Amino acid sequence: MDILNLLASKVQPLSSTISADGHVVSLSASLSDQLGYPTGELRDQPIERIFNMESVRALQGLFANPPADEQVHSLELTLIRHNGGLLPVIACGLLEWRAVQPARLHVLKIPLGSLGHRLREMHNANEVMSQMLQSAKVAYWCIEFAEAVDINTTPDEIVRQVFENDSHWRLCNRAMADVYEMPSDVDFNQQPVRLYWPRSPANEAFVRRLIEAGFSVDCALSVDRRHDGSPAYVENDVRATIANGHLLRMWGSIRDVSQELRMQHDAEQRIDALRRVFDAVPDAVLVIDEHLQPQWRNAAFEETFGITHGTGIARLLLDNALPERTWHSLPLPDMSGRNRDFNVHCSRILIREGVAWRVAVFRASQGVHRVEGLHP
Repeated sequence: MDILNLLASKVQPLSSTISADGHVVSLSASLSDQLGYPTGELRDQPIERIFNMESVRALQGLFANPPADEQVHSLELTLIRHNGGLLPVIACGLLEWRAVQPARLHVLKIPLGSLGHRLREMHNANEVMSQMLQSAKVAYWCIEFAEAVDINTTPDEIVRQVFENDSHWRLCNRAMADVYEMPSDVDFNQQPVRLYWPRSPANEAFVRRLIEAGFSVDCALSVDRRHDGSPAYVENDVRATIANGHLLRMWGSIRDVSQELRMQHDAEQRIDALRRVFDAVPDAVLVIDEHLQPQWRNAAFEETFGITHGTGIARLLLDNALPERTWHSLPLPDMSGRNRDFNVHCSRILIREGVAWRVAVFRASQGVHRVEGLHP
């Protein structure tokens, strides 16, 4: 007795035959027993009775597009037991479609056993995590490299590989799609990575920062591209999977800071405009904070007192305890160190609750020693 006959006699195979019209032609006694039915009871029953819908669709697809050699090499199926439990199997067999009509599929099934249980657990865990990520308000993403990136090389070469090696989105949740203003009918995960994260000087600098930090950083800025092509400035918290010196995937979360950067840019422009305005004032102006430290001076102040004398001038104003919003004459050293008489006007400005700064205006007195009646 050869080994196959021995196996057949000792281990009853789980086999079945189904027809293209969607009915069970035959079921082995061992498979009937596995499913919890008496032998022969399932003959001529619709296949939906013993296969779940995903398996039914797979079988219908086989009959619709039968293999030319009639051989089915690998097929994942899930059968339904009499008590409602599931029996996942791997199947192979023969699909007869030339010699018989309707076509028939003869398959031999191997139960997955404990492996099937582990697969179900993994599937359930993956489904739960996917649901959590998709419903999260935080934008999450993951890029997987089909062609792993060799990180045991120069930074320039790593940067090149990150942008040129074959990669794809492994996961982008709904919040991520919202940041990029993705239409609801477009699947972010099917889009090219470079379409939304292009290679640019800013993004090369982003990757270099990742390299320096071992691909574990928080609040790293990248300049991405929205669906309409407009720039999106985002801060990334990034982590990575690295094995044997190769980068396999990067993942993380992003925060859209485009509006904040625009506000910051607008504020910087306004501050720059104010600086130009004060630089046009002919009187010297010095701004002193609550710690009596100079915070800002205009061009006239630097021309009169120099760049480094702000602290000394602030201390002299404090020592003389000048009253506010009144002009007073005060001798002060100019840039050359020579004392000159200046008319000084101090104003207190509230910066925030409990914090006030002083704005001091200096005007050369031109020989007038007491000018309390002067006005700006």
